[in-house]
Amino acid sequence: MGERKQIKLSAEQLELASKLTPLQRRFVLELVKSGMSQRQAYVNAGGTSKTPQAQDKSASTMVSNGKVKAFHQSLINSIASDVIMTKQEALERLSKTARATIHDICTFKLTQVGEDADGNPVMQTVWEMKNTEEIDPVIAASIKSVTFTKTGPKIEMYDANGSIKILSDLQGWNAPKKQEITGKDGQALAINADVSAPEIASALAGLMAKL
Repeated sequence: MGERKQIKLSAEQLELASKLTPLQRRFVLELVKSGMSQRQAYVNAGGTSKTPQAQDKSASTMVSNGKVKAFHQSLINSIASDVIMTKQEALERLSKTARATIHDICTFKLTQVGEDADGNPVMQTVWEMKNTEEIDPVIAASIKSVTFTKTGPKIEMYDANGSIKILSDLQGWNAPKKQEITGKDGQALAINADVSAPEIASALAGLMAKL
């Protein structure tokens, strides 16, 4: 049995539910919450039919009821709308990805790694990856790959320009481009044609009027 979904009813859905019998309401809720078969939803809802055949028939009759259909479809639509990412969510996610840098994933510090021949300290910048709970899940999704080399781990992130490009398209930041058709050295386009058919001459005349 799948994970049970918590369902909160809107005023409209409560109105639809009020038109059903208690058994019908429980049946629809069981059907939506658990994703189980109609027969099992009927049994869980407290249906009294005993045999599998009778249970199937009772469940089928219930599903065919117009009021039951309306309530069930309303709940399905609500669940679907919760699952689908809104434009605002997409913009926020893309914005985070576009701003992501290696500093959101790793910490850097200057550490003494030894001494030179004169006894002076030798300093080197070292880095370590932040703990998982410290990294925003959206930022973590910006990591393209982590590979281990002879010199240590190597982290590659997705190009932020890709997210900026998508944001630009969604927001309409790019102004429409104006295209002009010209002839040699920017002069007016000349069209020379030897035509005799009236329909061809008419078509060319229309074309010339647009240039």
